[in-house]
Amino acid sequence: MRKLSQEFIGELKTGVLMPILRLAKLDSTLCLEIRNNYINIYYRGGNIIRIEEKQEVSGEERRKFKAKFDRKYLDRDSTKVPDLPGNLDGPKDIEAWVDAIPFLKHEMDLWFGEHSKNEREFQQLMVRENNFGSSAKSTDYFICDIEYANLDRRFDLIAVHWPSSSTDRKNNKNLRLAFIEMKYLDNALAGGSGLKKHIEDINKFLGEPEELSKFKNETKTVFNQKLELGLIESCKPIESFSDDKPEFILALSNHDPDSSILERELKGLPDCPNAEIKVVTSNFIGYGLYSQGIYNLDNFFDKFRGRI
Repeated sequence: MRKLSQEFIGELKTGVLMPILRLAKLDSTLCLEIRNNYINIYYRGGNIIRIEEKQEVSGEERRKFKAKFDRKYLDRDSTKVPDLPGNLDGPKDIEAWVDAIPFLKHEMDLWFGEHSKNEREFQQLMVRENNFGSSAKSTDYFICDIEYANLDRRFDLIAVHWPSSSTDRKNNKNLRLAFIEMKYLDNALAGGSGLKKHIEDINKFLGEPEELSKFKNETKTVFNQKLELGLIESCKPIESFSDDKPEFILALSNHDPDSSILERELKGLPDCPNAEIKVVTSNFIGYGLYSQGIYNLDNFFDKFRGRI
């Protein structure tokens, strides 16, 4: 289950891990996500730091943490790899990781130059714009998580539909759950991981009431812990999700209007009785999620027929 212990939360807010949280909040290129007793900090969609809470050692009162960088991003010849501590036992260990961030970013930039991950990078931009960017107070969705993976379930982004009017923002009960599937370029729309497969998967998952109830509780916990850490700009924690059919929103980046593949794939989607399928469009250029720019399929076809 995605959740941090209160001790972990405390160390991030006021303890030894405070510089890590501060960095994630001040550096808009970083994105901190909550996992099961660990956090991932993403840069351009790649995991730049994983910090995990270690099991308590018998006889020791203080809690310990360990940090890791995915060394796949160092697949080129490099002679300047810093010697980073695996255990975070004190301020000097944290300082070493914070000081290494510019170097690790540089290495990841070079890796992404050869192994682009555009979908993941755009996911992170969507988090920034809707959770804590300058537009976050006016958009109508908050992103609870990205790159969710559990058993055979994989979701690009998990969100809560929370309209930005002053009246709606005062209500933290019976909010609507939303899933967002990001697709970059038209060649991602078809095939084994295309739109049809995602619709089949989400419909199957949402058809399991007990699992969906657990998922809502887990998502509520993640949102509220991110709120406590200052990673979401909202005045209230979520109290409950509604029983309304969740939204399944397609975020289609850089579709070629001269290509017919999008129209073909949308018209060929299977029935999805357990979710309301929608398509998001930008309000001019940007990643802010506004209700006025999110259409159900019928309205999307009517409005954008000449562009799909």
